[in-house]
Amino acid sequence: MKPQFNSNKIGSGELRTPVIFYEYAPDDSPFPTESELTQVYSCFGEPYNASMKDLEILNGTGAKKSVTINIRDTFGEYYPSTEHYAEVQDYRYGKLVDGVMVYDRFSVIDVRPNLTNNDFITVLLVVVDK
Repeated sequence: MKPQFNSNKIGSGELRTPVIFYEYAPDDSPFPTESELTQVYSCFGEPYNASMKDLEILNGTGAKKSVTINIRDTFGEYYPSTEHYAEVQDYRYGKLVDGVMVYDRFSVIDVRPNLTNNDFITVLLVVVDK
């Protein structure tokens, strides 16, 4: 019996969309607001529509817009946290304001390592209302 080689479903050719992860910090004001603290990590990812598993996770959140992305696993350099925010730099996730593209800010809701293929991490994102 010969072992079968199964190639990855996701390759570097599918990771074409720039994704930037941010970290926020509370403002020094009497109001409960946050300000952008720093850019934590940037990479290329593969966005796709949320699966049934993702929709089940989002069931109680009242999310208006969601997207799931696959990014490469950095093996310790960066691991997304639910305290981080992400910006998917694709025209479908933004709008043109005065000739400048403004992208939606997504909150990281769920992070799942791909256990069958250790090369990727799946991140579930939801639009943050401001």
